[in-house]
Amino acid sequence: MSIHKSNLESSPSPTVRSMAQKSRTWFLLIVLIAAIPAFLEGFDSELYFFGSPYIVHNVHATAALLGSVGTGFALGIAIFSIVGGYLFDRFSVKYTVMLSVTIFAVFTVMTGYATTPATLFLARFLVGIGVGIFQPAIVALLGDIFFETRGRAVSAFAIFFGGGLFVGPLLITPFLPHYQTPFIISGVAAVISLIVFYFVIPRTYKEVEKRTIRFSGIFHRNVVILSGSIFMFGIVLFGYLGYYSDYLLKGLALSPGVAAGIASMGGLGGLICAYPIGYLADRFGRKYIVSLSALLIMIGSLGMFSVSRNVTALSVMTFAFGAGWGIYVDLVATMGQDSVDDSIAGTVTGWLFLVFNVGALLGGPIYAALMPSGFVLAGLVTLGLSSVISLVLTLLTRPVLESNIILSD
Repeated sequence: MSIHKSNLESSPSPTVRSMAQKSRTWFLLIVLIAAIPAFLEGFDSELYFFGSPYIVHNVHATAALLGSVGTGFALGIAIFSIVGGYLFDRFSVKYTVMLSVTIFAVFTVMTGYATTPATLFLARFLVGIGVGIFQPAIVALLGDIFFETRGRAVSAFAIFFGGGLFVGPLLITPFLPHYQTPFIISGVAAVISLIVFYFVIPRTYKEVEKRTIRFSGIFHRNVVILSGSIFMFGIVLFGYLGYYSDYLLKGLALSPGVAAGIASMGGLGGLICAYPIGYLADRFGRKYIVSLSALLIMIGSLGMFSVSRNVTALSVMTFAFGAGWGIYVDLVATMGQDSVDDSIAGTVTGWLFLVFNVGALLGGPIYAALMPSGFVLAGLVTLGLSSVISLVLTLLTRPVLESNIILSD
């Protein structure tokens, strides 16, 4: 791993970049601490989506609420994704992340104690706001330290996220049908992450020459194409998150323990494969590995709804899906960062997360609209067809070979 050297005394106060340049240890520490909210996001997502059949029953609603609450969650993320990226470029990333994790902490706990459809929708919408702000801010933080390490750095976000996805179904299952305690654990973990983040991450991210770059500067050819690809993946992911556990539990009539084991494979795929895939992206070019991630998503998407009740095959296909999903969004963000001026790395990251989450708004409703034809057809269209289009678009991008990062700390 190549770490650039600089004269630390030239900066009056430490920055994230200057501390990362100081030593490999500081670089790794910053990366690991910054990625902790990703674990919280994955953990909370699986607590809700795996427990959603029980949560919906508890608030006296029908299964149709799954799609609308998932849409509300995605709406909160979508509205504030561009905010998180913009604040990365214009404000303190430290306090941006801390504010968003605080919002997340309060309303992940509220999710467990919602008693009506309205309070459940509100809780998930506000959790989405927290996630929407810290997702692009943290991915920009990790990806914009050094050009040469973008893939590996954002893989930390993917690894922690995958860890949360893996743990979520396994932790909530012993409590079902009572699910409140896991959401309390989620809130407490968020508070702990706030404390650690406050004491480790410097207040200032980077010191670079002030340049006026218009918002239109993000619309590089690669960014436009990647926007289409990540939009389609948003449809895929929220179709999966909204209905996959319901498919396993009700469509295939699997026991909660078996379904939890299969669902956890999505997180395990990201947990195990994120760093190797991130390394390959830095080693061989992020363009090619973005397409590899999209290919894994497509294989999993088509496979999960084609193998019936074969538990082994379902586990393998869910693992493949998770391996691609775990790193795809983050690598798309790094390729967007590769393609634009250093001063708007956060803004382009926020833009890509915004487009992703606009697609996510459609995933649940599309799956729900196709449900009268059955879980399988709904899955093959919502996940399968959309993932094919997403993969094809990644093949149209161009590689970026030279660093655009200005190191003036």
